[in-house]
Amino acid sequence: MTETINAWIDWLLQTLGLSGPYILFVTVPLALLQSLFGFFPLAALIVLHVSVFDVIGGMLISWLASNLGAVLMYFLFRRYLFNWFDRKWRSKLKRYDKWQRYLDRYGIWTLVLLRTVPIIPSNIINFMSAVSPIKASAFIWGTVLGNLSYIWLFGTISSTLIVPREEWDGYLTWYGVFIVILIGIFIRRHWGHLQEDKRSRLESKG
Repeated sequence: MTETINAWIDWLLQTLGLSGPYILFVTVPLALLQSLFGFFPLAALIVLHVSVFDVIGGMLISWLASNLGAVLMYFLFRRYLFNWFDRKWRSKLKRYDKWQRYLDRYGIWTLVLLRTVPIIPSNIINFMSAVSPIKASAFIWGTVLGNLSYIWLFGTISSTLIVPREEWDGYLTWYGVFIVILIGIFIRRHWGHLQEDKRSRLESKG
C-alpha cells in the first residue's frame, strides 16, 4: 500500500512538473487531506520532504504541515460539523473507547503518546479530540509535541542514507533526551492519577 502511495505521489509531482521547493504545492494539501481522511501514511511525506529539504528542513516542514492539518480539522469538526460527526461516527469510535477515556483524563499527554506511536490513525485522533472535552489549547500543545516526537524519530530513521552515522546518532541522542524530559513532566503532573489507575487495576483483578 505504501509503495502504491509513493508511486502515486511521484506520478503527481512529475505530471505537474514540480520539483525542489515547489513540491510543497502538492505535499501541503496532501497533509491537510491526510488529517481529514488518513488515507496514506504521513511517513511518505516525511521521506519526500527530507529528500528535498535535507533532514532538519524536511522534518520542520513536515511538522508544520501536519500541525496545520490537525488543528484545522479539529476546529472544523468542533465548530461546524460536530453534530454531524457525532451522529455518523460515534458508533464507529467504540473500538477506541479506552483511548477516549485516556484522552479525557490525561488530555495533552494522551495526544503526545498517540501521535508518537501510531496506534490510532491521525485523522481518528483529530475526530476523538473534537468530541472530547479537551480544551483547544491542550489539543494544540499535545499535537505540536506529539507530531514533533513522531517526525523527529521517523525523520531521523528515514535519513540514515542521507546523513553520516555520527550525525544520525546525534539526532537520536537528543530525541532520547526530549522523550525523557516529557516522561518526567508527565509523571510529575499526573502521579496521583497514575496511582489511582494502578489501584483500580489491582481491585478489578482482586
